[in-house]
Amino acid sequence: MEYPHKKTLYLTCLLIGVITGSILVICLYFANWSILITSYNENDGALGVILIIVFRIAILSGMTCYTFFRWFKQEEHYLSDIPFLFGLFFLLLVFGKALDLLGDLVFFYIEDSIILLILKIRFIILIISLLPMIYLSIGMILFSLSLKEKYNKLKDEQFHNKIRKTIIILILLIESVAGIFAPSITVLSFYYPIIAIPSLLTIFWLFYFAFKNKRLSQVDPSILTIGFGALLVSQILRPLAQFFIGESVSFLIVVEIIDLIIFLIIFIGFYKKANY
Repeated sequence: MEYPHKKTLYLTCLLIGVITGSILVICLYFANWSILITSYNENDGALGVILIIVFRIAILSGMTCYTFFRWFKQEEHYLSDIPFLFGLFFLLLVFGKALDLLGDLVFFYIEDSIILLILKIRFIILIISLLPMIYLSIGMILFSLSLKEKYNKLKDEQFHNKIRKTIIILILLIESVAGIFAPSITVLSFYYPIIAIPSLLTIFWLFYFAFKNKRLSQVDPSILTIGFGALLVSQILRPLAQFFIGESVSFLIVVEIIDLIIFLIIFIGFYKKANY
């Protein structure tokens, strides 16, 4: 039986996190307000970029509210629950997109040191946003290993969770330190695919494994495999397309539309339940 105050505690912590994050993002926008106005006035396609990213933020916010609402409707609440992990994933994407919009608008108008700071914050958000899905993936990897006789100890839930948490903490520490101490925008840009592609590949494997082995029945792993597979492909192709085409307003809008479709597929995969 769950203690009555536990749900209130989780809700309070979540609201404090959202409010604090929102205030910090708003402060960043106000600190660069004059530059934002200049960028808007001097770039014909700025309105289009703003509209598509704001639309994405609105859609992701709706996804976030739904997933957390579904979690809070449960009788028992655990931080390892799939609705909570997906809610955290979508919530961090909201903050990530808000910083993406800021970076896109001020990139050519402020000093590299300020841009580097914004990109480092965005990098940390990227790392944390992938951790909920990686946490699920590690759990599934340990489960698959536990089926082998020599890894029988992994069937012990306490030992299993200890290994899982240790791996997550190590990933967070190593990747965060790498991002924080990145000396330049070029180096940090080099880190993005190094972090994102292996992480997305692991998440893709998670849902493919779950689909093939009929696991995670509270979501639809087949749709999630497609969604995260598409996200993986887009992350691989985007830098190549950016190199050959260049980062124009049209390019940004097309990329945002493609990403929006991909995340809608991922949300549908969360919304639906498996047919097994």
